[in-house]
Amino acid sequence: LGMEGVRNLWIIKPGAKSRGRGITCSARLEEVLELAEKCTAPSVQPGQWVAQKYVERPLLILGTKCDLRQWLLVTNWNPLTIWFYRDSYVRFCSRPFSLHRLHPSRHLCNVSIQKQWRMQFRLYLQEAGHADAWEKVIVPGMKEAVVAALCSAQELVGARKGSFELYGADFMFGEDCKPWLLEINASPTMAPCSAVTRRLCAAVQRDTLRVVLDQRENSRCSIETWRCGSGAREGQQSW
Repeated sequence: LGMEGVRNLWIIKPGAKSRGRGITCSARLEEVLELAEKCTAPSVQPGQWVAQKYVERPLLILGTKCDLRQWLLVTNWNPLTIWFYRDSYVRFCSRPFSLHRLHPSRHLCNVSIQKQWRMQFRLYLQEAGHADAWEKVIVPGMKEAVVAALCSAQELVGARKGSFELYGADFMFGEDCKPWLLEINASPTMAPCSAVTRRLCAAVQRDTLRVVLDQRENSRCSIETWRCGSGAREGQQSW
């Protein structure tokens, strides 16, 4: 409850758009309903929106909201086999966080990524008194959320042998560093839109092929960047 705040603020996302298009924040039901009626996306029927309680007390870096993109790979749905990529990247809003000003520049994180920011992110946590947060709170919390989300959809996905799915999971953090899963993107962008993503996206695609192709021929093939886990229907997992 500590992350909710007191303004009853919600973030509203259209069901058939990406890259932050059409997302808005509101604390009034009338505004939410009016917004939903104006959606013109061809594949969206009335009512196909996602409404999430907004994290009003997020972890801020220099007064700015941020989130984190984490890649996931599913190579089998039964039994559920999940791979968690070693590297991730942090994205920032372009203006300081404020609950009194709901402009997207303050609340939607973009791809202005500082090189090597993940290590600086961990350094920031250490300086803020959260030295163990990355290993003991953030990473375990992200894995737990991912397993729970994929387990909830396990019965709805056709288990096709010899196939795989690459996902992009977006997380933000509360003031206590606890991660909150915002969404899992079924078709995460791999565009080289910055120096960091140019390097990371290429590495993810290369290493994914090592998992789904090379390891099939050579079980001893080294894949240091992916960590394999498993999730049963009861939510058990190992990494």
